[in-house]
Amino acid sequence: MAAPADTLPGLLAAAVARDPARSALLSARGCVDYAGLEAQVDALAAGLAARGVTAGTRVGLLLPNWPEWLALAFAVWRQGAVLVPLSTLYTARELAHALHVAEVSTLIAVRGFLRHDYAARLDAIAPGLGGGSAPRTDALPALQTVVLLETPAADVAVDLAPLRARAGDPPPCAARPEMAATICFTSGSTAEPKGVVHTQRALCRAAVANARVLGIGPEDRTWGYLPFFFAGGLVAVGLGTLAGGGAVVLQDVFEPAATLRLLEEERVTVFFAWPHQAEALLAEPGFARERLHLRKGVGANARWAAALYPPDHHAVGSWGMTEMPPLATAWPWDAPLARRAGSHGPPVGERELRIVDPHTGAVLPSEQDGEICLRGPELMTGYLGMPREACFDADGFFHTGDLGHLDADGALHFVGRLRDVIKTAGTNVAAAEVEAVLAAHASIAAAYAVGVPEPRRGEDVGAFVVARGVFDSAAVLAHCRAHLASYKVPRHLWLRREEELPQKGSGKVDKAALRAEAARLTGASGGS
Repeated sequence: MAAPADTLPGLLAAAVARDPARSALLSARGCVDYAGLEAQVDALAAGLAARGVTAGTRVGLLLPNWPEWLALAFAVWRQGAVLVPLSTLYTARELAHALHVAEVSTLIAVRGFLRHDYAARLDAIAPGLGGGSAPRTDALPALQTVVLLETPAADVAVDLAPLRARAGDPPPCAARPEMAATICFTSGSTAEPKGVVHTQRALCRAAVANARVLGIGPEDRTWGYLPFFFAGGLVAVGLGTLAGGGAVVLQDVFEPAATLRLLEEERVTVFFAWPHQAEALLAEPGFARERLHLRKGVGANARWAAALYPPDHHAVGSWGMTEMPPLATAWPWDAPLARRAGSHGPPVGERELRIVDPHTGAVLPSEQDGEICLRGPELMTGYLGMPREACFDADGFFHTGDLGHLDADGALHFVGRLRDVIKTAGTNVAAAEVEAVLAAHASIAAAYAVGVPEPRRGEDVGAFVVARGVFDSAAVLAHCRAHLASYKVPRHLWLRREEELPQKGSGKVDKAALRAEAARLTGASGGS
């Protein structure tokens, strides 16, 4: 059975039909063309079927940006199963939360990567998990199968034999447009990340719309470092590039000198990166714009764009989020540069956008700041475990918690965030999650996490804490590193007495005043 349109296997099949011999994935281990990628997907789908993965099965994937990541993802989707991308930065606590909330029944993970020992983290959740077994445990009652893959050297492919051992012929494609395709985790304003559910149709349309607005075509090559466990990496970099018929140039570790060589040697044309990475490339002694081939991507309205891209580039300014993955607004690649760099652009594809008063919900006119709300076929179906009415308003709009306004041309100007979220190096960190981990330490009576302006990363995580007894900052930070991904660990800790904390009229601690104090203490002059 052929993959139907508006499904992710259908998206890959269309790319294969256009040019099967064209490069799809490039890495240190060589090139995989579109036909080869499809063959890998078929073989892996057969292996998954032999392990009981069928329509609706939730499959966790814990793997760096290697070619096998995308091949496994398409194999999961071919089975009509649900992919749960897992962060390679997760601590044992964070990994356990994601596996439990998403009710993952099959986990595919690499044993380790860089300094991360995922087998040990799985054993910390439940003894035996790190050995590849899935004992019944109250911690993860849904988990039935664990497949651990050996860690390869840079030029050696991942050993996928454990997935192929019992495989027969590939089963018919079970994908359908309305099926759930992914559960991606995002940090909102709650203490724990929320699971964002997208259908195959939504991701398919998002990928096609992103490719069109960015101008990605068969001759393009996209830098593939942005992690696939983030919506930006998965949809814009991975799926968007394949939808346009281009190639993804994979890199699993960012190192400025090595990245510059890769961008130059592979003639990369499409650039996605976090601001601090772009700044690091510019600061690298070997940087020479004229040796690069970058012409498309994002960041047209960033301060580093003029130095990184040539004057006649086609990069865009954009705004987006996991719930509407990932480019919700942008002027198209062929619009005048003044437009692409002057705002975050109008809605992409079939997306709809409105600005409302955050208190009354009334729709606001142009040039007036309010809460950004989104609607459209690419929008998530909702948050995992939450009723629809808790995710959308009566008109079907999702209230983002972000602040901005529309100009006379209908383009968005993003201003800031209404919710208590810290955005560091392009990644959202819920202040409540950091505060919960800090408060769990025996020496801390109360904690208040805030964003601290930082030029390269946008914001750092900082925290004001009230001590209980003797306070040891080194021990507190060690506790944080054991329970939080590295980018969530506070880079600044300030000790305060309860009476020193600023308060609102309601008696609650004034987080805005704390953010201002944090900026003053660090000598920062601006926000992200």
